[in-house]
Amino acid sequence: METPARLTVDLGRLREGRPERLRGTLDAALLAIDDLAQLRPAGPLAYDIEVTLLPGGEALARGALRLPCRCVCRRCGRDFDAEFAEEDFCETLQVEGQNTWDLTESAREGIILVLPSYPICGEGCKGVCPHCGKNLNEGPCGCAQGGDGSPWGALDGWAPQDE
Repeated sequence: METPARLTVDLGRLREGRPERLRGTLDAALLAIDDLAQLRPAGPLAYDIEVTLLPGGEALARGALRLPCRCVCRRCGRDFDAEFAEEDFCETLQVEGQNTWDLTESAREGIILVLPSYPICGEGCKGVCPHCGKNLNEGPCGCAQGGDGSPWGALDGWAPQDE
């Protein structure tokens, strides 16, 4: 099995003041995020990065990362597709003694930071009835407990009693 290509920079090609642009994709297998229960990569990680050699022997990588994902909504359990982006990816490296710069792990960390820990299919998602389990996005459930989807629904008619 062929090893997926990594995101590497040939530092010998860099010239101070002349940035080099890197555009391409990384195999999602390199991201090692398949163990997230509600989120799975649905394609490769796309990157658009500009690498610049700075005065003083430091290299700067700045750009954007995008990852399409297949998600499970934490409110209603429905599958949905979403794309997550890190528009401000930024890394630096002291170049002295280095021939190449592997940005793969930095790109992985950068995209993981923008992935939601609680993915939802939309702000208007009503979730499921906490009593009967019906998806309330498809209409009211009609169960005896009300099924408005709100965990606070039982308090809607509550009023404090005078002592």
